[in-house]
Amino acid sequence: MNIKILSVGRVKDPDLRNKISDYVKRVSRDARIALQEIKDSDLKTEGRKLIDILDKEDGYVFALSEEGTICTSAKFAARIGAIQKKLIFVIGGPFGLSPAVKKRADETLSLSRMTFSHEMVQLFLLEQLYRGISINLNRKYHKA
Repeated sequence: MNIKILSVGRVKDPDLRNKISDYVKRVSRDARIALQEIKDSDLKTEGRKLIDILDKEDGYVFALSEEGTICTSAKFAARIGAIQKKLIFVIGGPFGLSPAVKKRADETLSLSRMTFSHEMVQLFLLEQLYRGISINLNRKYHKA
């Protein structure tokens, strides 16, 4: 499995950076993973930058947005396990994702109907990726 997380803004909180790093290490045992951050600015500029990056990638794009599809961890595991392309997750900044990025995505996914900072979303997404991989490999991490 090959995964890329594309995020607007950098993670400033050192505690969150450490937790994110921990989950990147966990995921990287079973998948290739890359994190790429772009500088936050206005929604239109961020959208253009994200689209430029996505146009150079060959993969299945998930836009993370509160209005996206919500699924259980088990369904998420099945979803990521079924896709045979590189998985690309796009996380917006303070203003969310531009309509152009959402339109460019193959699927819009929500981690919650609540709004979280891009830093928290990175951590939650990485934890769910690790959980999903663990479910798919029948590891004991997920207690169902």
